[in-house]
Amino acid sequence: MGQIKNAEHPEMSKLTQEQRMQFDRIPIHLTRMLLLCPVPMVQSLLDFALSFRTGNLDPKLRELVILRTATLRGSSYELFHHLPAAKMAGLSDEEISAITSTHPSGLDEKHSVLVQLVDDCSKLGNVSDSTFEKASKVFSPSEIAEATLLAGLYGMIACFLKTMGVELDLKPLNWRDVDPLPPK
Repeated sequence: MGQIKNAEHPEMSKLTQEQRMQFDRIPIHLTRMLLLCPVPMVQSLLDFALSFRTGNLDPKLRELVILRTATLRGSSYELFHHLPAAKMAGLSDEEISAITSTHPSGLDEKHSVLVQLVDDCSKLGNVSDSTFEKASKVFSPSEIAEATLLAGLYGMIACFLKTMGVELDLKPLNWRDVDPLPPK
């Protein structure tokens, strides 16, 4: 598998002021590696990613989508940063265990349907008719749309992380520093 070693990401001392501004928004290895791309692209991606923090999905549901996508894509990096966020959003240890398992069980109907939606997105590239029908009974069209976009975003980030060989940070991101707003 082709990867760029983490040591090849931009050195902090060589970042431009514009690059440093983007890094400071989310100060983790992922952001440093993203800065190999043009700053406007990084800014747009971070804006898009952070927009989900104030979107239509309840924070528990948002983190469920992220954890499930990370699990399916084998992204230990995303899990490392989002397990604390999931707990902060109110997911229990039991729910997190189910969401991150190979065969999730024991979740309520809403969570189970959302896990299936993410599974479909990851495995099929779209949501099956039967899953969409179930989702339509418990989620609004805007929640379904947002969950689908979020699953796609985190699938893309998982691919980037693995391709670019981004190493784990020493500690997880403090989401309170990134998102000072209280959960919905």
